Amino acid sequence: MNTAILCALTYEIVAVRLGWYMTFVDYIFLVIYFLECVVKLYVWRLGYFKEAWNIVDFLIVLCNIADLLVPVIMGNEVNILQFLSILRSMRALRALRVLRTVRFLNSLQVIMNTCLQSMQSMGAIVSLIFLFLYMFAVIGRGLYSEVDPDRFGNLTSAMFTMFQLLTLDDWFYIYTDAVKRDPGSFHIIFYLMMYIATEYFIFLNLFVAVLVDNFQLTLEAAAEADAERKAALKAEEEEQNEKHASMIERQKMSENLSLASSVEVPHIKRTIDDYYEEHKYNSGDRQSLGHLFQLLAAIEYQGHVLRNQQGTLSKVIELVQEVRAF
Repeated sequence: MNTAILCALTYEIVAVRLGWYMTFVDYIFLVIYFLECVVKLYVWRLGYFKEAWNIVDFLIVLCNIADLLVPVIMGNEVNILQFLSILRSMRALRALRVLRTVRFLNSLQVIMNTCLQSMQSMGAIVSLIFLFLYMFAVIGRGLYSEVDPDRFGNLTSAMFTMFQLLTLDDWFYIYTDAVKRDPGSFHIIFYLMMYIATEYFIFLNLFVAVLVDNFQLTLEAAAEADAERKAALKAEEEEQNEKHASMIERQKMSENLSLASSVEVPHIKRTIDDYYEEHKYNSGDRQSLGHLFQLLAAIEYQGHVLRNQQGTLSKVIELVQEVRAF
């Protein structure tokens, strides 16, 4: 939307009738971009500048803030504003943000990465192209400056003509014009053919070959990265499944143990007379021992109840943790 507004403001009728409203909406977008930068800087700190797109966004926001604040602070009649007016054109770079938001254009991202990675190799080829362009421009000026002064009159015009020939544009007219003015200059066709064969069919094709090779390498790297990402996700999923299975197994074991502990073992009921004979202990001692045994039985029962409650609480905690994990 912001890009559409910037394009609409280039039309005079829109700028006259809707200029104020468009400018207001543009400032709203500027505030949104500024808040985005502030939030990212607060969260990521210096890690915000590790990504190239974040640096581009930061510079764009700075340029637009300068474009907004400088006229307000310094006034509209300051000469420096003529220089700072170039900052307004930086708004068009916001259209590059579409490349970050549109995630389904993976092929476009691959092409951009290929171009960035090919800068070093293409720099050598571009240097060779301009070296041969300069060499043929010097030769053309020395041979055909009098025959075709418009195209070969000086070194600048000769270099511009050679650059034009990189697109195979008007090479036949260069030949015909030179032959019409001087029939003895027919050998210019060999000069043009040699230049076109060297620059167009060799260097430019080599330029394309480097791009294609780097494009293939980028595709392979992207495929490997995607395979590693899928393998990592699969390993993480398997690890989670193993943890879940082990948790279920532990839960079953705890249930079995609790069931085993809750099973009543049949036993022969005995009284105190079976252990303490009547003729060895008086009635007071027997009453005290009976009361003591009752207390011990109550303590054992309460301990059994407490263990059952702890087992139930452990199951509840494991169930809550399992629900939170999913």
